[in-house]
Amino acid sequence: MTMKYFFYIFLFFISFSANASHIIGGDIYYDYLGNNQYRFFITLYRDCNSTGAAYDNPLQLAIYKANGQLFQNIEVPFPGSVVLPINFNNPCATPPTNICVERAIYSIVVTLPPMQGGYNVAYQRCCRGPNVTNLISPDDTGLTLTTHVPGGETGFTNNSSPRFTNYPPVLLCSNDQLVFNHVATDPDGDQLVYSLVTPNSGASSASPLPAQTPPPPYFPVQWAGTFTSQQPLGPGSSTIINSTTGVLTVNPNMIGLFVVGVRVQEYRNGVLVGETVRDFLFRVFDCNITLQAILPLQTQLPTFVSYCQGLTVNFVNNSYGGSNYQWDFGIANSTSDVSSTFAPSFTYPAPGTYQAQLVVNPGLACTDTAYMTITVNNPFSMSWTSQDSLCILGNSFDFITQTSNPAANFSWVFDSDASVQTSTNLTVPDVTFSTAGYHVVTLNGDDGDCVTSYTDSIYIFDLPISAIGVPPNVQCLGYTVAFENNSMNAYNYAWDFGVQESGQDVSTDFEPTYTYTNPGNYTIKLIASSSVGCSDTSTTQIQIYEPLVMSFVHSDSLCISNGGYDFDATVSGPASTVYTWNFGSNANPSTSNQLDVFGVQYFSPGLQSVTLTGVFDVCTLSISSTVFVYGVPQIDFLFVNTLQCAPSNAQFVNLSQTDAPTSYFWDFGDGYTSTEFNPNHSYTSVGNYSVSLSMTTLAGCVDTLFLMKQDLVTVHPKPTAGFMVTPNEVDICNSTVEFIDQSVGANAYFYFFDRNQFISTNPSFFHNYTTAGSDYPMQVVENQFGCRDSTRRTVFVEPFVFYIPNTFVPDDNVVNDIFKVVSAFEIEALEFTIYDKWGERIFFSEDLNYGWDGTYRGKPCQDDTYIYTFKYIGCDSPYEWKLVEGFVNLLR
Repeated sequence: MTMKYFFYIFLFFISFSANASHIIGGDIYYDYLGNNQYRFFITLYRDCNSTGAAYDNPLQLAIYKANGQLFQNIEVPFPGSVVLPINFNNPCATPPTNICVERAIYSIVVTLPPMQGGYNVAYQRCCRGPNVTNLISPDDTGLTLTTHVPGGETGFTNNSSPRFTNYPPVLLCSNDQLVFNHVATDPDGDQLVYSLVTPNSGASSASPLPAQTPPPPYFPVQWAGTFTSQQPLGPGSSTIINSTTGVLTVNPNMIGLFVVGVRVQEYRNGVLVGETVRDFLFRVFDCNITLQAILPLQTQLPTFVSYCQGLTVNFVNNSYGGSNYQWDFGIANSTSDVSSTFAPSFTYPAPGTYQAQLVVNPGLACTDTAYMTITVNNPFSMSWTSQDSLCILGNSFDFITQTSNPAANFSWVFDSDASVQTSTNLTVPDVTFSTAGYHVVTLNGDDGDCVTSYTDSIYIFDLPISAIGVPPNVQCLGYTVAFENNSMNAYNYAWDFGVQESGQDVSTDFEPTYTYTNPGNYTIKLIASSSVGCSDTSTTQIQIYEPLVMSFVHSDSLCISNGGYDFDATVSGPASTVYTWNFGSNANPSTSNQLDVFGVQYFSPGLQSVTLTGVFDVCTLSISSTVFVYGVPQIDFLFVNTLQCAPSNAQFVNLSQTDAPTSYFWDFGDGYTSTEFNPNHSYTSVGNYSVSLSMTTLAGCVDTLFLMKQDLVTVHPKPTAGFMVTPNEVDICNSTVEFIDQSVGANAYFYFFDRNQFISTNPSFFHNYTTAGSDYPMQVVENQFGCRDSTRRTVFVEPFVFYIPNTFVPDDNVVNDIFKVVSAFEIEALEFTIYDKWGERIFFSEDLNYGWDGTYRGKPCQDDTYIYTFKYIGCDSPYEWKLVEGFVNLLR
């Protein structure tokens, strides 16, 4: 049994080691040595930080004929391995420290006689790492390295296969470009063509190290998601290999581990001879890049307008992390077109296109280079001039070119309303336009190197229309008139307000206001113009009257019984004005045409409106005021008649009426007074009280009024509540309490018990409580007048309780050796039962004093937890069985 156990452990260790992930990649190629002998090279790359299997020793290399028949299975001895330096695509970033790659190059010489169809040579191994991003089930996916030796019928049996020169960097920075020369060489000088392919899978985690690699065909790895052979680093990233040069350009933007396949094919005289596929792994991580050279496009420079703005360029440097800068502005055969300034300005010697170069931190290990294409030309300035804006009547424009290069080619573009549509002359004279408004004119210029354009516009004024606006009923406005301007297509205005022999009655405002000094008829003239030669004139007649001005004064507010009001008017204006008073229908007289009116009487108090109206021609002006007529004051009050029990709060309501400020004085008949309008008063003594009110008006109808109401308030005595409870503490089984009345002056009684659920009207009585706990009985007493008083007492009723222990020890020491129910209260009936954990009844009693001694059928029961039920009828509910269940621990 010991040997079997050791054997299983050994098999488990072997299986685990063989299945562990470790493969990074590899390739296979061969050299023809002559005499049908070939040397095969199998290069394998392995993660030396992996806990997986070591290199195979020996490596199983299988050689198959074209028909799939095994020709030979060769064991290739392990040649040893070397740890490779970690190549990294950016020296300005800090790579991870946990990366280790080792390489082993197996080789062996094999004799392969020429054979129809040639030979397929293959090696297969599993597995890849579980963290590979772009494969499905990478930890169950291996690789197959294979090459083909051409058959004798091809004439290429003496061929040596192509082989890659450099191994790409293991680490890449995300969002940082890699440009790698993935070139291969061919000993025969054949033409080489490069491409991206899907590598082969091989073996599995169940059989990671086949004793013999199977024959072709071999299945490709399965890409995960949207990964493909052409996008092995995922969408958004780019992986491109130049088919001619083998230059591999990678722009990764995703973090992870990515399998990549690169194939090189050899062609001889246009015929495919063979190929070599390299299966390798890129590890992309988020680099902390400390330095990068960055230059914008020329069109992104802040000073860029066009490529023809002169020979001076103000460069912008967007690089970061650098301390030294080396610029070369791209002038051929020149050593002076350099600068070490961070963002220099440089003037090129002649127009042309140049390649500017920036090296950040030149000569250091961490350096970077950026390039920028610059195109410069001498400025080509151009514009045109013409007359200022003209009136549409007889308009004519001369357009003249203003340019730094009169020898350039020019072309004019006019809009469709122009008399000339196009022209190539420097000057275009006598151009007319048929419509008013803005007209766009464009001049295009081309001097052979630069093309420019200049666009501007001219404006043509339309024929203006003059129109004067006069305010409605201008004759009613007095001497000052605000004129309105309803003209169209005009920008300049000349007003004449019609005052003869006056040079001051003019204005150039758009809508002027003018004040006349005398009444009369006036002719208003307005000349509206848009430009020289574009004008229109309009006139209108207005009648000006002297302004109507009115005011009046009247008597102050009076008492309705104290006589009439006097009204005195002051007016000025046209002599034809008719004036009318309106005193309202509540006055005598209600109207009058006299300017001064005396003794106007009003029939009712309150605020009265008075209006004076003046009318002439179609003009009406009214002014208004108000007078206040005080009414005769009236006194009255009432008492809110409710039951008054001493001490009593009485409420009084003032019903008096007055229009003027008024003071009030109350006398409540018990020696107390008040000046409030609606007072409240507390009577503390029993009796009848007379109440009086006096009021004094302070304006208008000034007077003092007095009103007394005899025996208005009657205050009755209150009873005094009081009672005694005995005893005030009882238990639920003996709950009778005696209530003894101790009130004074009462003839009706009300008691509230048991949380106000029971009521009694007897003055003294006995009461049996049925509910345990604290109760606060209340007594309310009432006398013959309906006055009431109340008071409370406290009664405590002890509840029904009993005790059942949770553990007992039947050791005959008299202390806690019997399990029973203990209660100080009377229990009418009971059933006490004990069960074991199997549900068997082992004890039963109907006697409170008879408990369980821990035995069953005369034998001690074992230590355990037992179930009990206690069913009883207590004194708190003599007609109801109650049940208690629980557990008890028996200990010995």
